[in-house]
Amino acid sequence: MTPIESIYEIKEAVVNLERYLSSNDAVVSKKARAKYEQLVDVFFRDNKGSETTKQRQECLNYQGYFMSLMDETVEYYYLKLEG
Repeated sequence: MTPIESIYEIKEAVVNLERYLSSNDAVVSKKARAKYEQLVDVFFRDNKGSETTKQRQECLNYQGYFMSLMDETVEYYYLKLEG
């Protein structure tokens, strides 16, 4: 699997988790949060150039930031492929 494909899979999983993250059921939201944190960790593990502690923490705190960081990383990979 290419890095771009991996990022798209992570993005899809995050989108699928959205409704569970905001669930009123504490158990459901806690499990969704744990899965979300795993997805953030996978992204940073697979994309070493993106990793900073501050960025990772921002991704854990703000889902929108994580989504935009993944978009930027995909764009970087496409530019790298063209060059």
